[in-house]
Amino acid sequence: MTVSTIEKRRRRTAPAPAKPTTSSRGWIWAVAQIAILGAEIFAALFLLAQPAFRPRQVEIVGATHLTPAQIIAALALPPDRNIFFLNHGELEQRLTAMPWVRSANVSLALPDRVTANITEWKPSAVLQVGEATYAMNDLGQVLDPTAEAGGLTVINRPDFGPVAYGQRAVDRDLLPILLQLKAGFAPAFKISLMSFQLDRRQVLTAQTDRGWAIIFGQMVTSDDRATLTPKLAALRALGSRIDFASAQIQYINLENPGAPAVQMRGRK
Repeated sequence: MTVSTIEKRRRRTAPAPAKPTTSSRGWIWAVAQIAILGAEIFAALFLLAQPAFRPRQVEIVGATHLTPAQIIAALALPPDRNIFFLNHGELEQRLTAMPWVRSANVSLALPDRVTANITEWKPSAVLQVGEATYAMNDLGQVLDPTAEAGGLTVINRPDFGPVAYGQRAVDRDLLPILLQLKAGFAPAFKISLMSFQLDRRQVLTAQTDRGWAIIFGQMVTSDDRATLTPKLAALRALGSRIDFASAQIQYINLENPGAPAVQMRGRK
């Protein structure tokens, strides 16, 4: 065997130079990704910490009875919190908890703007306590003092006590019934209801435009309110025998619709 042949075999069997393995390339890639992620997190935290993104401008749309100060106070925007961390749904709930607010939509805009779009209730009835009168919304909550009823249904509560803004003065299920009763009474009985009264026991009395009253009884539960149907039927039956417009009636008591009591003036 010649020397040249041995040299050729040695060159054939010599190991190839080492190449970077797949695992080492993956490790380098992972480190690079972590570094990029860390830089993005740092940049995000840096931006979130900037005072420029704190809520400073509050725009209010649609409010007529509520003042900007009242709405801003209800929003309770934290001065040190970034606008990215505000929850518009939570802000809307704070606004709709106000008696005047029927619905609210809150939007957030960079860098520091909060917009509150308000839809207010229209007063649906008037609460009278002594000489004072207050507007109420459809839920029976007190809104603001009002000088006059202006055609709204008046509900007198002489034993109510001190009145506070947002306080529920009439049950939310009873109020729409009273509004419907007042609206439909004149077409059905040819006389009008001027006002309602609820005493401390929730006994409902209606005052007619003829100067006499109708006692409907307690209106505490849903079962109590359901008795209005047979009581109105009993009143209609009485109307076939008594002229409600001209008779000298003092009151009609419908607490027992099966045996309504009629008190005439000048009688005991």
